[in-house]
Amino acid sequence: MSVDVGMGGPLPLAITHLHRSLRLTGLTVFIAGLAIVLVVLSPHRAAEAGYAAIVIDADSGQVLHAANPDTLNYPASLTKMMTLYLVFEAVEADGTALSDELAVSANAAGQPRSKLGLKAGTTIRLYDAVLALATKSANDVATVIAEHFSGSEANFAMLMTRKARRLNMKHTTFRNASGLHDPRQQTTARDITRLARALYSKFPQFTHFFANRSFEYNGTVYRSTNKLLSNYPGMNGIKTGYIRASGFNLAASVQRDGQHIIAVILGGKTGRKRDAKMRRIVDRAFADVGGISRTMTIVARPRPKPDIDFAIAASALPTAGPMAEPEDASAPPKPTAVAVAERPESIPPVLFSPEHDWAIQVGAFSRRDAAEQALDTAARVVPALRLGTGRHIMPVEDNQGTLYRARHQGLTKQEAQDACSSLWARNLPCIIARPTS
Repeated sequence: MSVDVGMGGPLPLAITHLHRSLRLTGLTVFIAGLAIVLVVLSPHRAAEAGYAAIVIDADSGQVLHAANPDTLNYPASLTKMMTLYLVFEAVEADGTALSDELAVSANAAGQPRSKLGLKAGTTIRLYDAVLALATKSANDVATVIAEHFSGSEANFAMLMTRKARRLNMKHTTFRNASGLHDPRQQTTARDITRLARALYSKFPQFTHFFANRSFEYNGTVYRSTNKLLSNYPGMNGIKTGYIRASGFNLAASVQRDGQHIIAVILGGKTGRKRDAKMRRIVDRAFADVGGISRTMTIVARPRPKPDIDFAIAASALPTAGPMAEPEDASAPPKPTAVAVAERPESIPPVLFSPEHDWAIQVGAFSRRDAAEQALDTAARVVPALRLGTGRHIMPVEDNQGTLYRARHQGLTKQEAQDACSSLWARNLPCIIARPTS
């Protein structure tokens, strides 16, 4: 068998085709490689998650606006809302105090920013740790908390997921306490509203941590990552979040004229665009509910035994591999409250004119003496409450027993707003109760 090697024969033709193919293949590989480099190096890489938003009435749970509310997204630092939920639960159970000192491990100190820059071998007070999570969104502090309460971050994440199921956060899974990217750590906008609503209904005495515009630690002042706290009327929390995979996230709590709205945006393209969108959807929600007249309720529940055992041995929980669903994953969540008729214990001592029919509520407590104390504290902070107003304690029954609502009545709308602003400035909970008719 012979091979034709002439200029017009088969071999030169084959070589020509091979050469052309190699050139094209090389060009393709070069272009593909360049694209990968550009994606990796780009500091403004687009979010992998799609846009999602939801707005609810915090009192009733009614959905006022929704766009892709059940689409899976990455929570980023919204994760820290659940981290703080478990901290508040531990403090409520009396086994933990905000004055406790938490040890900083080398693992915690080595977490990427945003962080406080804690040093291994030192300690941080739990009170400061809570402020650092809510305000600065410090990743090193999140790991400190996880290790303190559960031995490791993986163990703590399992407790977070278990709690999520009990709050009816059906589509949420946690793998760490900070929100640093893990493709298995996912949530939805609707689930985040459920978490935010639970925080405000179950721990009103702690939600002021989310309203701080800044805090100081070791001589350094850290500004809140939530810029709307400073420039959007009624904004009083709750948390921002950002990783490249998630885009710009925000869970917001806004109160105006006795109405309380919770809104969540996931997958914002920039922080500025996310904030602008939040303003629009919340303003629209307030306009939609503006004609509804009802009284707001803030509840400080009796201290039940927590359903999370923070003392679980680290060896009893796996630190790797897929996470099994808790046994009660399919069980419906327990209601946080039961609607009942309000039964005044006594008639307010003064009949107020129509313009003085606003009130402020400074809490609801399991003991009457605690309600009395809350009213006394509010009057000391806002002396105007001692004059021309009515102290009113109202017992209300729910599924956990009797709660005593503590209110100062007989205020104008402006007086109620000013009083609540003064109380929140002192880290004291307050809600405006608008007229009921």
